[in-house]
Amino acid sequence: MKDKRFNLASRLIHWAIAFTFLYLLLTVLLRMGWMNKNNMGSIMQNGLAEKGVTIDDDTAGTVAKQVRRPMWGTHTIAGYVLVGLYIIRMIIFAVQGITFGSPFKKDSTTYQRFRSWVYLLFYVFVAVSLITGLLIEFGPDSIHEPSEEIHKLSLYYMVSFIALHLAGVVIADGGKERGIISKMVSGEEPA
Repeated sequence: MKDKRFNLASRLIHWAIAFTFLYLLLTVLLRMGWMNKNNMGSIMQNGLAEKGVTIDDDTAGTVAKQVRRPMWGTHTIAGYVLVGLYIIRMIIFAVQGITFGSPFKKDSTTYQRFRSWVYLLFYVFVAVSLITGLLIEFGPDSIHEPSEEIHKLSLYYMVSFIALHLAGVVIADGGKERGIISKMVSGEEPA
């Protein structure tokens, strides 16, 4: 029997979620770093100063936010895409069953329990991120700020999960689940 983790639907949704996650992470890192409003404002102030034009910090920050707004708009669009992908993933789980096992299963090894907890927490945290993102966009003003603060914490679980996932896959591929990387790409056992 073929492992349901490697059927076409599971592989496509896995990679779609992975690339969407990486894009969301890229937009967050751009906003925090190179496209930070203060950094961009300073670049604008220096460039304008060379032309004999001066603007204050507040104006520079406001213009910088306007410059990065189209990039940040794609973060929101990618968030909507992730909402759809998450729903599809949950439908696949409902139809095929959950592929990572229960962390409460008595006969599981410590590794299996750890792996199950990582995936369970990942899906819970993704749901929280998606809900808070939607609340930022569509929720009442009274919960905008707390939703935004919670949503910003997504960066920590995203980076942690990506690191744990990549390390776990490499370890598994070199150990008991040899060929797991090939199967996740092609769906076939390596030759």
